[in-house]
Amino acid sequence: MTGTTREIPFRDIPAEQRFLLLVASGVETATATREAEDMEHAVRQLLALGIETGIDGSIAFLCEFVLETASALRRSTAPT
Repeated sequence: MTGTTREIPFRDIPAEQRFLLLVASGVETATATREAEDMEHAVRQLLALGIETGIDGSIAFLCEFVLETASALRRSTAPT
């Protein structure tokens, strides 16, 4: 995979009618993809542990945030 990311805003804040964060343009797509994979792997590990021990609401929030970030990274690498 070659190329670079394009700017992708994410983490919508409806009350302010804007996005809070964005993926920066110009990062190597391989780097963005690797970061997304690492984030998704970490979430899978936390969720597997949560199945065994229960999951705290703060951890669930963190997992949702990380998955949203990983999704934005993946979208930033997709062709337009």
